[in-house]
Amino acid sequence: MTEMETVVLGLGSNRDSEDLTSMQILSGACRALSGFVNIRSWSGVYRTKAMYYENQNDFLNMVVCAETDLSPHRLLDKIHIVEARFGRDRTLEIRNGPRTLDIDIELFGFCRINEADLVVPHEKFGERAFVLKPLLDIFMECADVKEGGSSYLCGLPYDAAYVEKSLSLLAGQGIEKILDSADFRF
Repeated sequence: MTEMETVVLGLGSNRDSEDLTSMQILSGACRALSGFVNIRSWSGVYRTKAMYYENQNDFLNMVVCAETDLSPHRLLDKIHIVEARFGRDRTLEIRNGPRTLDIDIELFGFCRINEADLVVPHEKFGERAFVLKPLLDIFMECADVKEGGSSYLCGLPYDAAYVEKSLSLLAGQGIEKILDSADFRF
């Protein structure tokens, strides 16, 4: 039997598809992901300013915490299929530019991978308020409190204190919660 790993996936959208809004795309993406990962918890949805390539619409971002028995590369393959299903075509987009759906593997248990097609933890994990703030929501709602008051999500290398400290260094990234996790449906 394959061991389950805890994963954190970051989802973002800032371009509607022909028939879906960015919020509907996030909801549909979560439904699609639940076909091959066990989603344990999810954050609220945040409106965030674009980073890296700033001449574009604000993003809607969230994170999900899930369990999977897939390998990191197999998970990435399935994520790319979900992105394509919601209109993403990597061959036609500007790097870090507008997209209907972006799903990143932020954390995959305690795995460390540094390959051309996959870096885990995500190489920009610690500089993205649009990942850290939603992740902090999940920590506060679902984490086990360990000795010393640190909150951990089972199977992940970071605790709430790390996330809070990292967030404190990222003021000014323009992030605003627009929907609580309890109100997000998929």
